[in-house]
Amino acid sequence: MPRAITEKDVRLMVEMIHAWPKSEPFKWESICNGAQSILGYEPSRQALHKKPALVNAYEVKKKHLRSEADKLSKVTRPRTTLDAMERIAKLQEENDQLKAEVQKMAEIANRFIYNATLWGLSRDKLMAPLPEKKKSQKGQ
Repeated sequence: MPRAITEKDVRLMVEMIHAWPKSEPFKWESICNGAQSILGYEPSRQALHKKPALVNAYEVKKKHLRSEADKLSKVTRPRTTLDAMERIAKLQEENDQLKAEVQKMAEIANRFIYNATLWGLSRDKLMAPLPEKKKSQKGQ
């Protein structure tokens, strides 16, 4: 008779589910097979389904995999390798431009902070949140 599934076993199986490789099919039969390395025997789907933590981990992982698949299906696929290479080059160029802009903005922010500190403004005062806009009251 197989031994009982402990809380430690459940935690290990939840970790296994979270780290499930994308190349492997994600279904209960595969999880039962993977649980064999943790339990020493292959449990039934029903035995694993009795553990709420495992059911929750399965549902969360399945939802995550579906959302990834949905995101990938929305990406337009290039018709040729040349189109793909051009698109990659364009995205790399755009990425480089954005990195340069961020670097310039960081330099400007550092300059503002440095100069403000020289003139007596503390970093805390500089980082204080902006005041909220007052809502105009109609009829007054």
